[in-house]
Amino acid sequence: MTDPRYEIERTNHRNGSTVQLHLIGAFDRDAHKVLRAGMRDAFASGRRGHRVIIDMTRVETIGSECIELLLIGYTRAMRGGHGYDIVNAQGHVRQALAMTGLCEPSPVPHTLYAPAWADDLSGQV
Repeated sequence: MTDPRYEIERTNHRNGSTVQLHLIGAFDRDAHKVLRAGMRDAFASGRRGHRVIIDMTRVETIGSECIELLLIGYTRAMRGGHGYDIVNAQGHVRQALAMTGLCEPSPVPHTLYAPAWADDLSGQV
């Protein structure tokens, strides 16, 4: 597993600014300090209209402590009038975040437990 780290990308535009917080590595239970620092940096410019995007493309794992920090970030953004999105989560990371409502469930339904008779109904309405 890769040690957790983050990169920040800031973009200014007429309507405010956007900060992309790119998380990289394993955000398990010991990574909450790294995530806390990243969130602090992302919210640093804190003006109204500020938008924070958490990019989870390169996150290998996520623990409950880090999920809690992402929820706190969401609450802070809503209270401060900021936009807040979590994007590009994949696999079990996406499943964990979807359970908390931080991102949408996977668009591909899991068919492991689909009943055998479901195939017989395809095409019939």
